[in-house]
Amino acid sequence: MLGKLSRFASPEVERLLKDLQADEDNYNQELRTLQRDKIVFPVNLTSPEGDFESYAFARDVSSEGVGLITQFPVYQATQMYLKLNVPNHPTKYLAECRWNRKFGDTFWTSGWLLNEDRFDVELIRQSDATVEWDVRSTEREKFAVPVVIHQKGTQPKIQAFTRNLSGDGVNLVSQQEVQVSSFCKLQFVRIGGERFDVIGKCVWTHKYGEDYWLTGWQFPRLDRIAKFHAACFE
Repeated sequence: MLGKLSRFASPEVERLLKDLQADEDNYNQELRTLQRDKIVFPVNLTSPEGDFESYAFARDVSSEGVGLITQFPVYQATQMYLKLNVPNHPTKYLAECRWNRKFGDTFWTSGWLLNEDRFDVELIRQSDATVEWDVRSTEREKFAVPVVIHQKGTQPKIQAFTRNLSGDGVNLVSQQEVQVSSFCKLQFVRIGGERFDVIGKCVWTHKYGEDYWLTGWQFPRLDRIAKFHAACFE
């Protein structure tokens, strides 16, 4: 629920958050029989034969499995080793894909069941909390949503995922760093395929494990600032 979010940088940001909450409610309704914790973190995937490696993002976790978002389709009954990229959690778990469906036009969401082991969800939650190093004055909603970071000029696009959002800003995880104080177009991908563009300013960045970066973004409160920077991407 978004009731605890007391303010929004703009009507566009408020609409974005409401749309994402509606997507999340529909997802929860479909999987209502499962007890899951909304914890967002990167996951490394490796095939049992070792001939395939990639990464995904967890959108929720339970003691028996995890929900992932990937940039490639995963077929039912596929088995992979999952390494959770949360502090002090180096263990790899063998898991099987139980279902898979499209998430937008270039992503997929899937549900994975552990073969034998069980996740210690409380340990994952405590380890994950150590990543939240900054002190915030606003409440945050945990959503795992793909985001394409459009940088200005000829700088490359960066694929990222939301870690949490508020009416003022968003935290993203990516495999590339973004320069602090830069304004970028953040393109949020909804599960139905719609894309929603919001201008954001990178206000801090730091390393997240060995392979990822965690960045904090602020949404401009003044419409003229947002329009000025949005014109750079037209």
